[in-house]
Amino acid sequence: MGIKKIGGFIFKTYEADHRPYHVHIYKDGKELGKFDIENQEPMTTKLVITKSGKLRRALRAGGYLI
Repeated sequence: MGIKKIGGFIFKTYEADHRPYHVHIYKDGKELGKFDIENQEPMTTKLVITKSGKLRRALRAGGYLI
């Protein structure tokens, strides 16, 4: 399992997790959702990524968003 803490978010990846390759995103102890790294899109409808938002910057800083 890999864990990164960036911009108040916690990103977790699991070695034996299902495809597509994705990251689980947490903030303040709650899961916000999953981000599909392969297809560069949210996997859950509740995960909102705005054009200039903090989550977008954190995903980019973590190497998950191109």
